[in-house]
Amino acid sequence: MTYQSPEMQAIEAWAATMIAVSIQDGNADPSKEVLTKENNDWDIWED
Repeated sequence: MTYQSPEMQAIEAWAATMIAVSIQDGNADPSKEVLTKENNDWDIWED
């Protein structure tokens, strides 16, 4: 008889976070176009 025993390997992982800040010099012009996120419902893990 041949017996098989299950094997498991656990690896601990830590999340890394990055915070980015842009330094703005001056005032915003209220008559100019504003860039915003238009579509944020995409799925990068889609098959």
